[in-house]
Amino acid sequence: MKSSTSSLFILLMLTISTVSCEKCESNEECDVRWPDAICVRGRCRCPENTIRKKSPSREWVCLATNDATGNSGPPLTCPTPEGAGYQVMYRKDGEPVKCSSKKKPDTCPDGYECIQGLSILGALDGVCCPDRAKTCTHPIFDHPDDGYLSRWGFDGAQCIEFKWNPERPSSANNFKSRAHCEDYCIGSSTINGIINYQTNFHL
Repeated sequence: MKSSTSSLFILLMLTISTVSCEKCESNEECDVRWPDAICVRGRCRCPENTIRKKSPSREWVCLATNDATGNSGPPLTCPTPEGAGYQVMYRKDGEPVKCSSKKKPDTCPDGYECIQGLSILGALDGVCCPDRAKTCTHPIFDHPDDGYLSRWGFDGAQCIEFKWNPERPSSANNFKSRAHCEDYCIGSSTINGIINYQTNFHL
């Protein structure tokens, strides 16, 4: 009985800790976590044309419902690059590897986590996306010749600005603001020790 009570107490404390991490006090705080997110009743709400989803490595992320050109996006996508996250999904034989966002631990390979799709029902309701650490060690795909959107990426030491063409190959290391990049990568202790593998690609 004592053991059962102790287990319940630990579970309760973990739940309280998780909830407290979700709390926000200002729009600015949420905007750092995800550009244009706002604080509503103590919880960050994703911006228009995005939907909030759970992330094992980051608590929550926002999935774009439209692609980067403004058209309706696919039902399976990853958080970054916003509007082109479908480019970085884990694939096998050319097909996205589906997973269950409710199964713990998920079945994604190392460096990936299961992110629930936008409108997918059934047991396999998500896709394997780069987790926080892998995202920040992806190469930066700079498009200096025809890039028309300003984006930020982590180069292993700091977040740098580059030009992005969403219709060309990209990586998950692609953020709409410097603050978002720094919060995602520099604020993550999980990438310490492996940031030297970062490489910049100019395509």
